[in-house]
Amino acid sequence: MSSVPQVSPSIAAARHPAGARESYRRALPESSPAVKSRILMVGRNTSWGAPLQVTLRELGCDFAFAASLRATPEFVRKKSVAVLLVDSTVPPAHRRKLAAALAGSRVSIFQLFPVENDCWWLPVLRQGEDCFGSPGFRTKDLRGQLARVLEIPE
Repeated sequence: MSSVPQVSPSIAAARHPAGARESYRRALPESSPAVKSRILMVGRNTSWGAPLQVTLRELGCDFAFAASLRATPEFVRKKSVAVLLVDSTVPPAHRRKLAAALAGSRVSIFQLFPVENDCWWLPVLRQGEDCFGSPGFRTKDLRGQLARVLEIPE
């Protein structure tokens, strides 16, 4: 895995408009047999802290960032994303659209909501199953939740 930080398409476009799409394709390649679990972090790139990215690397996941409108159900399916982490900047209507369109798939969706000095994660789908009403959890518990969903030994 590369130690080069990856940026969202909107930031890449601001720096290198012509190469933005190509750099994003490299961040989350097409499906292949040897690919690790893919996680798509949807929302503002600045919403995702370094500790979360370290956790994802430790779990052996490939991850990328996407602006909310770029993360369509078709995009998620095409890229074989296993987990969507959706931040609070994503409009509620878009969150509902993603959940409805991906229900029944193998995709898991967790929504991030900042609370005081921490965050709450609310499960929306677990491997395509609606889990509305399931208890939320703090960021410190995210690693275990992802390991269970991705079937990775902790």
